[in-house]
Amino acid sequence: MPAPIIAAYSPYTEDRAPVALALAAAELSDSEVTAVAVYPWTMTEGFAAPYAFDGETQQLVTSALQRLHEDLGVKTEVVNDLSIPRALHALAREVGAGLIVVGSTGRGRAGRVLAGSTAERLLVGAPCPVLLAPRALEDRRLTTIAVGFVDTPEGHDALAAAHALAAHAGARLRVIAVLHPSGGLDAAMAAGLRPQRAAMLEGRHRQAIETALDQALAALPPGVDVERDLHVDDPAEVLLRISEHVDLLVCGSRGYGPLRSVLLGGVSRRLVDEARCPVLVLPREAGRPLEGLFETDDAVPAS
Repeated sequence: MPAPIIAAYSPYTEDRAPVALALAAAELSDSEVTAVAVYPWTMTEGFAAPYAFDGETQQLVTSALQRLHEDLGVKTEVVNDLSIPRALHALAREVGAGLIVVGSTGRGRAGRVLAGSTAERLLVGAPCPVLLAPRALEDRRLTTIAVGFVDTPEGHDALAAAHALAAHAGARLRVIAVLHPSGGLDAAMAAGLRPQRAAMLEGRHRQAIETALDQALAALPPGVDVERDLHVDDPAEVLLRISEHVDLLVCGSRGYGPLRSVLLGGVSRRLVDEARCPVLVLPREAGRPLEGLFETDDAVPAS
């Protein structure tokens, strides 16, 4: 049985983008989706009073979830906690969730992601992959998936996860490797190296990235249309430009911190604040980060 998917749902804004994206993911894995609304406990004489709904707010929450269930047929649940991220983390661990889908803040532009306070805290230490949905998401089809590749355990995990999604969705996969200019000729020149020596070191660095990328792609199972790109630019800027032309962007966590938890690095932080498509952030060194959703991460579903 595939791991369940949790869609964080705000009954106050009724933005259905996280639920729609969760249902799209569930179509690839046959997972059950639960739309979860977190209602904070009210304080009575200094003590937290669970389930102490006031009548008007209770009716608002109940009505919003009922409309969601009737329109989309999705299972709904209300969780009581003072902290929305804490409640979602705890529920994900309790049910063994394979994915948490969260929406963008209302301050962002439609069609773009922008992590609000809930998403930002949720993206720190989540026990499973987190998918950030753009506000007012309209098209949930997955025809092209992009992944940022670096030659680290997190980078290889991200490539494996993106390949698994592309295989199950029948999508094209764009694998993006980036050589940062500060790591090449400019940095070597600034360090006092002669131009010829600096150019040679930059060439070696580029060759090392290309070799690692080629080896990683050669190890992937067949069955997915893969496009390989290597850019010399700022990694975040490259991926943000590409996000305008793909349906999903996959990235790993930063390379240090607790294992199997989501941690934002500099590039992933930019992506969850500015990307033009949904962004999937994976836990650090999870090995097979989507194994809960798919029986095998590298298998193409039988036709």
